[in-house]
Amino acid sequence: MSSSDRAEVDTSVPIIDDNEVRGTVRIAPKVLIQLIETTVKTVPGVLEIISRKGKSKDDEPNGKAFDDGKVRVVVDGDQIDTDLAITLLQGSNVGTVTEAIRHEVGVAAGRMLGMTVRTVNIYVDNFSTGDE
Repeated sequence: MSSSDRAEVDTSVPIIDDNEVRGTVRIAPKVLIQLIETTVKTVPGVLEIISRKGKSKDDEPNGKAFDDGKVRVVVDGDQIDTDLAITLLQGSNVGTVTEAIRHEVGVAAGRMLGMTVRTVNIYVDNFSTGDE
């Protein structure tokens, strides 16, 4: 895996005598994408993450882009932007579910990876009962 195939986060960990241990964490893109997918799937009202339409290069933020066809992540330093498409459970409130997705992805990326989420762009493709 080349260095361009990794997301990197500079970190420091305080130790007991107020000194810090500094270093860089390299994260495989599939780990970052898997964290986002797992987090989104736990949000009530999300039935599934689906394949999403491609995004124009003109709309692309700065940074390294990683894409598995369902989730696209652009990493710029310790900040990420992500795009995904979902099917919602019929009767779900779009605003409530999408706000929960943004919040939960932000918390997960911060807590588990030390990264800041700038944007979570969500395309709601469909509502379904889940019986299909």
